[in-house]
Amino acid sequence: MGRQGKIMLDVPSGTLAAMAVLGMAFLLGGGAGCLLGGMVNGAGGSALSDYLQTYLTLAQDGTEGAPGFWAVLWEQMRFPLAALLMGFTALGVIGLPVLFAVRGFLFSFSVACFCRLFGGAGLIPALFLFGLPALLWAPALFVLGAQGMLGAYGLLRRVTGDSRYPLSYDTAYGVRCALCGGAVMLCVILELSIVPVLVGASARFAL
Repeated sequence: MGRQGKIMLDVPSGTLAAMAVLGMAFLLGGGAGCLLGGMVNGAGGSALSDYLQTYLTLAQDGTEGAPGFWAVLWEQMRFPLAALLMGFTALGVIGLPVLFAVRGFLFSFSVACFCRLFGGAGLIPALFLFGLPALLWAPALFVLGAQGMLGAYGLLRRVTGDSRYPLSYDTAYGVRCALCGGAVMLCVILELSIVPVLVGASARFAL
């Protein structure tokens, strides 16, 4: 009974530790993205401003072509897929925090660019374009990342000589992967159907 209780306590504590490490990496990357996005200026800033203004104008008029399914699928699948694969290698102990830092950077940089170029009003279309899909991909990414960190750590322990260290690749691991895949697919559907409409409706606040 004592042994079983210890195991039940070890699993959540390990997951929380993995979540904390990945969350910190995501926030650090996000902070860097905010800083860099806030410094967008000069010729690059003008080109980006023209591009975003054109995009929002077309979205507002309803003439912006809907993104292709495969492009959106790749956009939403690449980070969860990378997190999944890294969970099956000992290198994931280092690779997963780096991956989350990159994801945090790209996410916050995109939002920061909207705010830098359009002011506070740019936050409204950015909320629909980036924030709404994040309600689905972020939980899926963190679940895959956390269990991947535990799996990668187990492999690292075995590589370094602890051959009896338990691995976390069980049925629940696979079920969580499947649920996260479903969440990512819902995110793709959301980006193809609802997000373009909401961005078009909110574009007038930024233009």
